[in-house]
Amino acid sequence: MKRLFTTRTNLVLLLLIVILQGCASLGLTSKKSNTIETLIDLNAVENDQLLVTLDPGPFPAGEVTFYMPSVIPGTYEYTDFGRFVTNLQAFDKNNQLLDVVKDGKNTWKIADGKKLDRITYVVDDTFDSPEGKKIYPMGGTKIEKDEVYLLNLHGFVGYFKGGKEWSYRVTIDSPADLVPFSSMESVSHTATQDVFLAGRYFNIIDDPILYTNDDSISFSLEDIEVNLAVHSPTGAHKAADFKETLLDMMEAQKRFLGDANNTKSYDILLLLMSMEELQHFGGVQGALEHHTSTTVVFYEGIDTASLKEYLTDVVSHEFFHTLTPLNVHSEQIHYFNYNEGKMSQHLWMYEGTTEYFANLFQVQQDLITAEDFYTRISEKIDLAKRFDDTMPFTEMSTKIVDEPYQSNYQNVYYKGALINMCLDIIIREQSGGTRGILSVMQALAKKYGVDSPFTDNQLFDEIVAMTYPEVGDFIKTHVQGETPIPYKSFLEKAGVTIFGTDEKLQSIIMLDSRTPFIGSKPNEAGVPELVVNGVNNRLKAIGFQEGDILCVFNGTEIPELNSANAGMVNQLFGASFSWTPEQEVTFEVDRDGKRIPLSGTVGIAVAPSKGIQANTNATAAQIALRNAWLYE
Repeated sequence: MKRLFTTRTNLVLLLLIVILQGCASLGLTSKKSNTIETLIDLNAVENDQLLVTLDPGPFPAGEVTFYMPSVIPGTYEYTDFGRFVTNLQAFDKNNQLLDVVKDGKNTWKIADGKKLDRITYVVDDTFDSPEGKKIYPMGGTKIEKDEVYLLNLHGFVGYFKGGKEWSYRVTIDSPADLVPFSSMESVSHTATQDVFLAGRYFNIIDDPILYTNDDSISFSLEDIEVNLAVHSPTGAHKAADFKETLLDMMEAQKRFLGDANNTKSYDILLLLMSMEELQHFGGVQGALEHHTSTTVVFYEGIDTASLKEYLTDVVSHEFFHTLTPLNVHSEQIHYFNYNEGKMSQHLWMYEGTTEYFANLFQVQQDLITAEDFYTRISEKIDLAKRFDDTMPFTEMSTKIVDEPYQSNYQNVYYKGALINMCLDIIIREQSGGTRGILSVMQALAKKYGVDSPFTDNQLFDEIVAMTYPEVGDFIKTHVQGETPIPYKSFLEKAGVTIFGTDEKLQSIIMLDSRTPFIGSKPNEAGVPELVVNGVNNRLKAIGFQEGDILCVFNGTEIPELNSANAGMVNQLFGASFSWTPEQEVTFEVDRDGKRIPLSGTVGIAVAPSKGIQANTNATAAQIALRNAWLYE
């Protein structure tokens, strides 16, 4: 998922990215489905690169095509992992080289497949390669000899044309003092070698492996075992730090889901990275979701209390993916095309339902108050307005890897959640409070489950048949259609009202809870500068104007904007979060080619906003609907 956060210490944007699972066959059936032997030696590391060997067994005569994935389910953009592969070679049984031709970014062709015995290639990691900064760290690969290995296997292991249903036997030689953590099926384990079995390429994508020191905890949620493994380079954070917080939260999630969750185990792989690595990825942190695990990457310098908060926020979303897409998903997800990006129209459900439940369960399980929940809904309404509100959600979903749809992706966590809120209120209203969107998802999970995908263009009809015509009207108008949702009218059904308010900002440099007043923009010479994009009440009083170029920030000259200075810039602006209202501050801007000094007191910065609260004049019917919505 890609929800955005801003920390006080470094103004880091946390892009939390949740993965949707799937696997597909390309239709080549002339080769029998045998096991692809895969070898990775973590001891033989050179320049943070690893050698991978794949032995697919015999092919019939003819050309063989090998792919690295271009699109990973859940990232909703082209990642092109073939760019990290070099020196791909094919050998016959006599160890003689066969001709290999690279065809595009992620494809290699071997002319005489009948002679093919194995292929080998070198994989570079994403944590320190120039191309790697374009990959989200939680979906990337980290090779740090004898220290830690983040094996998101989609970065190491490819597939042969027609072979997505073939099984893989993955043998990994490793340093004796490192321990593997993964949800992948383990065939054997010794101190220096592990053997895993992936039933099909789906499991290669779906089951990351983290090799690190043995810092982990486990706990049970009735019949689900939860495991957390932590890699903290300096030892600043321990797995035990997070046990109580995760246990309380996930127990509440399990109660909320009821019979809709039949997962046997769930693994959380937490990799903490240095400031240098954080800068390499441009401040991006977050999580990449899988069916029964999640890979989480955060900055190690975050204090433990904040890291608990972020980890809880991530896992509270990710764990709900055990409902959808794990148990409710379409054919596009189940038979995912890793090289063409053919997407489902149901991101409103995969991410929107998940995000909605991640908030609703907390008020239902008494982890937050109704007022806290209203605040979160209000924020989502405000954030959703920043995106194209007339873009049909189903159209955005099917075309999400391309523009202009890709830049609207973040809205699945805002408007997507709000779509589910409205559906929940409609179903509660029509059923007299006895049913909601959760009961619909529970029924769908019972019908389909892990191994039975639904037909993409039939789901809405099925949901309407299970519920009410009003649900169909809403879907046609506001999900498939271009009409913005009138949130006020739906909230009023439940005795909740929207009102205007002023939001106190955490810092004078913010325009709202998430948006700083400046942004990086290249000038005519291509040099990036900090340009003022908007002003709040205090910035306006000090004299800032939109379009100003910020040169001096509270007496300190702005350094050159590059990755080497990212930490310095973050620290410079982060200091503003501790300024007091009476503090005097000074700035300089370039306005129309002239340096202009600005100064004033910090004061109290506010932003116009809208709030949500219970209507004190609500009718008995509205109160009953509200109680059913929030507490049943």
